[in-house]
Amino acid sequence: MSFETTLTVLGGDLRQAAVASRLTASYRVLAWAVPQRHLLPLVIEQKDWRSAVAAADILVLPLPASPDSKHVYAPFCEDREKPPQIGEVLAAVQSGVLVAGGRLSRGVRELLESRHLPYFDYFENERLQQANAIPTAEGAVEILMREIPRTVNGLSVAITGFGRVGQALARLLIAMGAKVTVAARRHEVLWEAEAMGCEVLLLENAASLTELRECDAVFNTVPQQIFTKEVLQALPLSLLLVDLASTPGGFENSALAALGRRVIFALSLPGKYAPLTAGEIIADTILEKIAQGGRV
Repeated sequence: MSFETTLTVLGGDLRQAAVASRLTASYRVLAWAVPQRHLLPLVIEQKDWRSAVAAADILVLPLPASPDSKHVYAPFCEDREKPPQIGEVLAAVQSGVLVAGGRLSRGVRELLESRHLPYFDYFENERLQQANAIPTAEGAVEILMREIPRTVNGLSVAITGFGRVGQALARLLIAMGAKVTVAARRHEVLWEAEAMGCEVLLLENAASLTELRECDAVFNTVPQQIFTKEVLQALPLSLLLVDLASTPGGFENSALAALGRRVIFALSLPGKYAPLTAGEIIADTILEKIAQGGRV
């Protein structure tokens, strides 16, 4: 690490403020269109993105880097109607500069490769995914507490799927006194859930989900539309449904509209519930990747 190396953090939300502040321990850090209230004084704020990018030895793009593959995600840009185009930004990057970004689309990757810039997608890092499971679980519980006017202690809560997020959520709910049921397709997964103290439900088919009708809430973590129209019709309207899964999610969208069912789609909870923690996780992931050579 060298303070002679300049790292530029471009755009983003509160997570990027935490990224910029944490990386001042290792680099000279410039920031453009990053929320100010959580920036350390060591971060050098820039008014012009072009000068910030031109000075970079390492460029950190936000999460997501470019939601539309056309513009940098920069909600705090002074001219919110005209955030810089991602192609224009990458054209201004000096040759050999390492670019780190989150959820890099195919279009953004093609732009990076056309310029022969070394890059990596920090959102794909397993360490980050594991660490993000905790703020995701806490954010999910916050939704539960907001939506159901009862204590978590004593609630009956189901979790479909039992990956990183499902496991973190189950541990938290059990610690708070909830009765947790895990629904999954693999026996070995259900054995793990049972050992943790959960009730289990084997998902032999979609109809198995109707057995969750007695629960107070269901959190889905399966990125497949397992909650079909038939399943939703069989579940009571009072049941709180929360989708934590990535696209396409776990609920049949056309069925939701037809049945008038409400589902809370709770994506990117770390950035919404605990952005400073989420940003520190990103920063640590970037440091680790740079130490390993920093390429795809």
